[in-house]
Amino acid sequence: MDTGGTFTDVVAVDEETGQRHVRKTSSTPDDPSRAFSSGIRALLAEIGVEAGEVTFISHGTTVATNAILESKYARMGLLVTEGYREMLEVGRQTVPGDFGDITWWLKPARVVPLELVREAGGRLTYTGDEHTPLDEECIREIAREFRTMGIDAIAVSFIHSYRSPVHEQRARALILEEHPECFVSISSDVIREYREYERTLSTCLNTGLMPLVTGYIEGLEGRLAGDGIDARLYVMKSSGGIIRAQEMAPQPISAVLSGPAAGVVTAAYYGKAAGHPDLITIDIGGTSTDICLIDQGTPHMLTEGRIDVYDIKTPMIDMHTVGAGGGSIAWLAAGRSLRVGPQSAGAVPGPVCYSGGGTEPALTDAHIVLGRVSPYLLGGEITLDVEAARQAIGEQIARPLDMTVEEAAMGILELATSNIAQGINVVSVKRGRDPRDYALMAFGGAGGLNACLVAESLGIKTVIVPPSPGVTSAEGLLSTDVRSDRVVTDVQREDALDVPRLTREFSSVQEQVLGDLDREGFTGDDTSVRAFADMRYAGQAYEVRVPVEVNGHGIDEAGIRGALKAFHRAHDDRYGYEYEGRQPVEIVNIGATGFGLFPRLKTASEIRESATWDQARREVRRGVFRDTGAVDLPIYERSLAPIGEAVPGPAVIEQYDATFVLEPGWTATLDSVGQIIVTHDSQEA
Repeated sequence: MDTGGTFTDVVAVDEETGQRHVRKTSSTPDDPSRAFSSGIRALLAEIGVEAGEVTFISHGTTVATNAILESKYARMGLLVTEGYREMLEVGRQTVPGDFGDITWWLKPARVVPLELVREAGGRLTYTGDEHTPLDEECIREIAREFRTMGIDAIAVSFIHSYRSPVHEQRARALILEEHPECFVSISSDVIREYREYERTLSTCLNTGLMPLVTGYIEGLEGRLAGDGIDARLYVMKSSGGIIRAQEMAPQPISAVLSGPAAGVVTAAYYGKAAGHPDLITIDIGGTSTDICLIDQGTPHMLTEGRIDVYDIKTPMIDMHTVGAGGGSIAWLAAGRSLRVGPQSAGAVPGPVCYSGGGTEPALTDAHIVLGRVSPYLLGGEITLDVEAARQAIGEQIARPLDMTVEEAAMGILELATSNIAQGINVVSVKRGRDPRDYALMAFGGAGGLNACLVAESLGIKTVIVPPSPGVTSAEGLLSTDVRSDRVVTDVQREDALDVPRLTREFSSVQEQVLGDLDREGFTGDDTSVRAFADMRYAGQAYEVRVPVEVNGHGIDEAGIRGALKAFHRAHDDRYGYEYEGRQPVEIVNIGATGFGLFPRLKTASEIRESATWDQARREVRRGVFRDTGAVDLPIYERSLAPIGEAVPGPAVIEQYDATFVLEPGWTATLDSVGQIIVTHDSQEA
């Protein structure tokens, strides 16, 4: 189950046959659990499966993300070390923008206002040793004060607690003694890394999300029980792994990019199957486009990311989001300059053609005016109003700009394409990657509508569309493993390494991830553990994560020295230079990632021996393209399309969950996995 801004996607897999069943249902933003439950019920009824036969449910959700974007997290208090009350106020000196323009920038509102921050006596040194005992009576008084104020969520972030959690753990116990119904989050549980501001901010956001996410998960489990489903519920993390829903409730910050991460996992799998392990993915939904770069089948990972105006310290797949989706609204700035997004019509009221009350033309309205989208979606469940879309674009865009409706619609389409292409440049060109060296994988309900145009604008010659592009993120939730990440900060220079201490620290985090996996029911051969270290050149402020080789007993000096050498190559790859032999390297963090390995689900084979493109043609309608103008546009049914036979553009390939537009100058072929492989006609064979 993947909950998006416009649709909630459901994918069910028969474990014995590998047969996949797909359904999309309209999202219910006021209560996402309603669409979650109704989507499951509808799909089970459609395929004739009883609720008791469901064995596993995995969920990707935007609940945590939306709460941060809309500042709808709980009102909370913050408990810090004495003398650090203004930690969130001070923040960092970094100013957004290419040139850090301080003349217009305003600091974002603090997650916890200063009047709700309290100080407690007690202090640890940077080594984790106790300098001053914890003032327990002070903490009890603060807990009672917050209880009287009606504050039921408290974040605790003490100085140097990344080295030792004892003070924070004791503070939590004292708070719960005085305020038992309170949600308490301590920074040493959220992230065991230094940088007090980021650690404190992430802990505060985690705390503010706890009541919301806990209630949401309890609501989902209640609905499942009411529907007679007794399967264990898992939730996708931002890092690309899943975790049992009850384990997610105390750390909701780890799910801020839950849904999009699942799509990247699936894309990596299909890219390898198509012989293209180097990919740029675009997941275009109703509100936005999520973009990710995958090298050799592995997406780039971040140890921290940015959600809205907040820098969040949690492992996550490196994705960039732009406000360009099917619901992105077209509007005129100053009455004459066309813009598309970032405002979105969303699921409610939706684009004008959805007849849901929307009055402003959106990107989907432009597609239907140009004949690129059928008036009937989801197998006829949704009927689109073409004339309403034409009228809205005509009155609000075409007439003020003295254009035809088709010219205005094409302008909307090209501007949205440009916005997506600029987003791709952020994850490729700005990071030293040439997008022409990658294939473009397009998914999401609207991914196939813009794919060829985006690729053409960047010089990309190959486009891949997975078998079920509209539900790729939901499908990814069934093909990933349970994941646990643990890390500890210990800054050491390579010329003064304390190897025994590093090996002990790795053994500790390894035991922690194995304990996490054991609670999830994974032991022995069902588990896998990888080591990593975050390193930097002495004098730098930020690190690069590199793998450390693990032997039968953990890590040793040879593995650490090998990782130090690999750091130079990784730094050169990331930033275009390295200082091997000229600048010492510092190890900052040592950590472990554990995986609980699920058996891989079967994949039903594609059998279309007698199919031809002529047999797959369903109709011909009028379509408008930039270079050819109005043409007779063949419409093909993807489920009837042949394997291995090419078809030239222009054409449209439709299926239940998505539409793919094959632009003029491109040729499409289905491979044995059922993916659409599209190549530009200028590409040499």
